[in-house]
Amino acid sequence: MNFDLLSYASSRTASGNVKIRRPTENSPLVPDEDADGAISNQCSGDEYHLCNEWGNRNYGKAPDFNIQNQSDVGDLPCFANYYITFPISDVLRNKVIITAKLSLYQFGNSGGPGEAICSWIQVLTTQEDLQENSITWNNAPLAFKNFDGSWVKTLPEHHGFPGIERKWDVSYAIAKAHLLSQSSRLVLYSADSDYHSAKYFISSNTGDWNVAGRPRLDIRWGEF
Repeated sequence: MNFDLLSYASSRTASGNVKIRRPTENSPLVPDEDADGAISNQCSGDEYHLCNEWGNRNYGKAPDFNIQNQSDVGDLPCFANYYITFPISDVLRNKVIITAKLSLYQFGNSGGPGEAICSWIQVLTTQEDLQENSITWNNAPLAFKNFDGSWVKTLPEHHGFPGIERKWDVSYAIAKAHLLSQSSRLVLYSADSDYHSAKYFISSNTGDWNVAGRPRLDIRWGEF
């Protein structure tokens, strides 16, 4: 695991931009998965589920996901990391990355009034491919390097869809993946220690009625 928040800057002049997100609900592009405290089965309190099922469950088709961590290991079923892969090599062939921003759309959080807190959510990379329909807590790729973090505020009420946009600067990570002609494999992890720290977002698998809420990568590029 490598810890070093490297900055990225390009001296090239931006000459274009591209937005990358899953175009349709059934498309295989931009796979993502919540490992493993999914919203649909979060903190269930079922001991059999915790000991025999939790670590091997896959939520690759869920329309939403949770990012959460806390210091009480007794609440392990609440823990959740988020994995997403963006194809960039074909889209940006013979281009130079100027900036890249990851956008996720938040629609809620755990905890009652006065219980929820803001979260410091970090974005990291992994060196392994994401298998959307088979990834679990137990077999999820290990994080390799951290690149950015951002505070995600609580939502005292639902603001409707697509949700509230939250952004991370992933310019360095995208530029590195582009240089190696690879897809960009990202992991998002919460550094919280408090209870009620879960943050709920829209996934790539949401219905086509909510295309605007799907995770999105905004890239500004220049010419070689």
